[in-house]
Amino acid sequence: MKPEVTDRALMIDLGNSRLSWAIYSGEKISSPKNSPVADDLPGAAAAEWQRISPLPVYIANVAGAESQQKLSRWFESHWNITPTLLQSQRKAYGVTNAYQQVENLGVDRWLGLIGARAMSRLPLCVVDCGSAVTIDVMDANGIHQGGLIIPGFEMMLSSLRHGTAIPDFILFDGNPGLLGKSTPECILNGCANAIAAIIDSVMRSGSPLQRLIMTGGNAAMISHLLEHPSTRISDLVFRGIARYVRIDAKPDNKKG
Repeated sequence: MKPEVTDRALMIDLGNSRLSWAIYSGEKISSPKNSPVADDLPGAAAAEWQRISPLPVYIANVAGAESQQKLSRWFESHWNITPTLLQSQRKAYGVTNAYQQVENLGVDRWLGLIGARAMSRLPLCVVDCGSAVTIDVMDANGIHQGGLIIPGFEMMLSSLRHGTAIPDFILFDGNPGLLGKSTPECILNGCANAIAAIIDSVMRSGSPLQRLIMTGGNAAMISHLLEHPSTRISDLVFRGIARYVRIDAKPDNKKG
């Protein structure tokens, strides 16, 4: 069943390695909370959700159908509701999808674009530094120009660990620089700078991009290496989800 229309909702971002969630309430978004994605989804988050009165639930899922089913079953059995599963669309909330098959654009990228559009009408680049790094460009009219997907920082490190004879190394504290003076430092600096270089390349290409918005767990580390100034928004996907919550709470509004 669906709960009654309300201006409060539980918003969930289900990624490949972590489950993040926040509560939307009266135009405000709570600070996101995170837990690792485990076989017993929703895992650690369940203990906190059990202390919350049932709310409408909105899920952005890129972790696959099996993970989605586990999460949905939890809400059906514990809250007696069916979550709303968000999907990428052709056009919504001032953003137009560049993909010919609109559903193939990851919903986290779609929501990130919607969240960024709510913040700025300038031509911009949206970067999510998660398990993978996604880079998306949007013009001043909200038209998605396309994007890039590359391995994330930890994924690059993992490929070097498993694909070479280099012994295991420990992450160092602080921000990476350019040149390293040990093999671990060379690897860590190399992976971080490779990501930064691609972002800067996109910012320099084509029509001038006037704003760079970054999100994801490694956004702070990567932004330190960029030539271009950036704005870090930790809850960017939730800002996108909140647009859907608002429209459902006020059915007379239009998706424009």
